[in-house]
Amino acid sequence: MLTIRIPHFILLTIILFTTAVIGNFLALPHVAEAAGFMGHKKKKGCTKCHKQQYKSWKKMRHAKAMITLMPGKFAEEKIKAKLDPDKNYLKDKKCLKCHTTGLDKGGYSIGNKKKMKSFYAVGCEACHGKGKKYQKVKNKYEQDDFPRDEVIKAGMKYGQKEVCEKCHNDDSPFNAALDPKYAFDYKKKLKKGTHEHFLLKKHPPRKGSEWLYEK
Repeated sequence: MLTIRIPHFILLTIILFTTAVIGNFLALPHVAEAAGFMGHKKKKGCTKCHKQQYKSWKKMRHAKAMITLMPGKFAEEKIKAKLDPDKNYLKDKKCLKCHTTGLDKGGYSIGNKKKMKSFYAVGCEACHGKGKKYQKVKNKYEQDDFPRDEVIKAGMKYGQKEVCEKCHNDDSPFNAALDPKYAFDYKKKLKKGTHEHFLLKKHPPRKGSEWLYEK
């Protein structure tokens, strides 16, 4: 049997090259972002612990964001916005970036059934940021008494207005110039369009956010 001996320096070069290629690939933005999303699946995602919020969210506009993109839906509004009411916008990335969660950044991905299910509509991480990193911080505190500053540092977002305005702005075909009813009212949208906000046992309302918990 013929045995081929490869010099050690060639083997070392191959190993170093392979390691560098893998390292550079993992450092790419889309790979890094993909590693950060959890999705709102019941068993492994946000819903595992936040059942009340998920149940409330399902009744809200954010959960139904994809319906707007379907042909024949909201026809009158689409005509007014100079959009084709019979067109299927479910694969239009200009729309999907604001009607899904994490489009092509590790979240929603056209054709990937698993990701389309996990990141359908405007889910938890669209507003609260990629969850895997800050969930690791939360997991360190068995009594759920994690410091808010620590999870914020890990990427947690608490309903910041600037996050909302990435989609609720004049670039949307449904804006205040088209009809005043589309004017973005931050407090109203946060309270009525996302999910009901429930007081947490270990965390009082953040200063300035008490209004969210008023009935």
